[in-house]
Amino acid sequence: MILSRPVFALVPARGGSKGIPRKNLRKIQGRTLVEIALKAAIDSVYVDRVYLSSEDEEILEQGRNLGVEVIKRPVELASDTSSANEVVNHFINQNSEEFSKDDPYILYLQPTSPLRALRHINEALEEMQTQKADSLISVIKLEKSPYKSFSIDINGRLRSLFEESLSNFRRQDLPNTYIPNGALYVFTASAFRLRGIFPSNGSLPYVMSESDSIDLDEEDDLIKLEKILGLSNG
Repeated sequence: MILSRPVFALVPARGGSKGIPRKNLRKIQGRTLVEIALKAAIDSVYVDRVYLSSEDEEILEQGRNLGVEVIKRPVELASDTSSANEVVNHFINQNSEEFSKDDPYILYLQPTSPLRALRHINEALEEMQTQKADSLISVIKLEKSPYKSFSIDINGRLRSLFEESLSNFRRQDLPNTYIPNGALYVFTASAFRLRGIFPSNGSLPYVMSESDSIDLDEEDDLIKLEKILGLSNG
């Protein structure tokens, strides 16, 4: 399949992390999380250029060793409070001429999803081409329906988030619901510029399995990952 526009993969990888120190440099089966994400992008026949954005020289060096284009991110865009929107905006501004000319797909690959494989990337991009979509998000199906959820009001009483009657429905009678798993975000540069944020409403869903959707945030997640890999290798 030939895509209608180029694909620029962006791997964001800052040096700091609260839950897992130096998280993006942790190794899984001999490769760092950064290397795993970069290699998946490099190996895709649909990805034209691969970029690594970081403020950390050790991380940037891993990108140089793999031959990808590196972007030195300002330290103020690599803090605990920095947003993904700011990272993408900085990325686009660093390549403004090319983005204006080609309006490529931006394939945003967080290193913390190590079981997002090459096939996931290729399938997602192929589906975007087939559906002529300008954005896609990988998701996982929720087992517990948010239609049965409540908030607690100022008087300490439960209040249904949706119509009260829905909280009494059987789960099977409620619509399936999904949540982003953080593995894949794809959108055109123009769609991002138009909204100023990651496009979500109207995006294509790419549904992934629970095991492939693991997102590494705390040390316990690494233990879960080891169990998954142990099962898959056994």
